[in-house]
Amino acid sequence: MRQTAIVMLALVVLLSMASFPAKVSGATDEYESLEFFLDQSLKREKDPEKRTEILNRYLIKALGLVYQQNQELIRLQQQILNATKELRDIEKKERREMEIQMQKNQ
Repeated sequence: MRQTAIVMLALVVLLSMASFPAKVSGATDEYESLEFFLDQSLKREKDPEKRTEILNRYLIKALGLVYQQNQELIRLQQQILNATKELRDIEKKERREMEIQMQKNQ
């Protein structure tokens, strides 16, 4: 039973680390739409001061998207760390049990 749990936990950890990067809450789409609207806004505006203002607003929005992605990345890394710690704890317990069994057998 424990070995099955260890194998499953290890498999989940390995798959989460080896899987292809997935879209984090549609971030790619958000960046593409942000870029599209930025291009449209800059094409319509000729005044350099207003163009700078537009750029600044879109930069703030882009930074917000980066912040959200970083928060999601931190959350996922924390899950991986927790799963790895659990796996180590299980391995330590099994080693102790094996040592106890070996001492009883001697």
